[in-house]
Amino acid sequence: MGVTDFIVQYDQDAKKMGEEVIRHLTVNRLQYHKPVIILLTGDSGEGKSFTALKIMKIINDHYGVDTLENLDNQIVYTPLEYTRKMDAILHDTDKKKLKCLIIDEAREIVSSKLWYSFVNRAIADVNALHRTIKPMVLIVVVQFIKDIDVSTRRTVNYYFKCARPLNMNVNLYPFKLWKDDRNLEAPRIRKRSIRGYYRKDHKQIPLRLKKFTITMPPKDIADAYEKINKERKSSIIRRKLDSLVEQMEKELGMDTDRVGNLITFYMGDERKRKGIIEYTYHKVRLAKDFKELHGLTRNDIADFKRRIKPLLEEEWQDAQ
Repeated sequence: MGVTDFIVQYDQDAKKMGEEVIRHLTVNRLQYHKPVIILLTGDSGEGKSFTALKIMKIINDHYGVDTLENLDNQIVYTPLEYTRKMDAILHDTDKKKLKCLIIDEAREIVSSKLWYSFVNRAIADVNALHRTIKPMVLIVVVQFIKDIDVSTRRTVNYYFKCARPLNMNVNLYPFKLWKDDRNLEAPRIRKRSIRGYYRKDHKQIPLRLKKFTITMPPKDIADAYEKINKERKSSIIRRKLDSLVEQMEKELGMDTDRVGNLITFYMGDERKRKGIIEYTYHKVRLAKDFKELHGLTRNDIADFKRRIKPLLEEEWQDAQ
């Protein structure tokens, strides 16, 4: 058969045997201190993210990691999250067992240029760090393989394509990517099917995997993921909308410093602040409905507190 990607024990349950193949493709490489880069592709709604979760759970289970407890530590949407979470996985003692990170698709809400740069950097980082710190599995969820540049594709190990029939589990089409450098002037990236052996009745039987079925992750993990996914993407969209409104107001010649105007209003008369703004123990406290009352975002509230605090402090000092 030539190159062997896996050797697994036969199981009548094809889904369980498929999961064992995934464990072999990922964990075995890690044990030899090799990084694993997986591109998970497919159209919207084909089950890419849930498949990524299932692969991560297989890896986590092997290393005794509670996936539900660590879910938020292992999923990344933006470059800022990536830097923080990758650093924690590499250096925090309580995250020593974490070997897998998912970059979930956020291309629709992060600019294309930023997204491409971010994904390419993440793949390069995992490849660079495996020798000096620890090998990892990076699962990149994208719609198309062209979402990463050609030079970075050469470092990808596996290309998995997802397709989910209506109301059914995901069909996963797995491929190994390899570099065809027979022409040194024009090397090419090619794909081949995953191939290996399964053991049955003391025999090793060759198996070429064209597709296998991936079941949904447990409901508690799927629900927790949906919640995180909604919160992260909503937060990004909210910031983008705020920025867009600000830009439109500037173009229309409108005053955009809402926070500054509110501070001027409330600092102009102490009576206006009664029951709305309190300054005690060097902390600014706002009424519960202050944000809704003035149509402010969470960022606006943080900016308001930061800017009004020295003014309230000065007023308090003068009154002593």
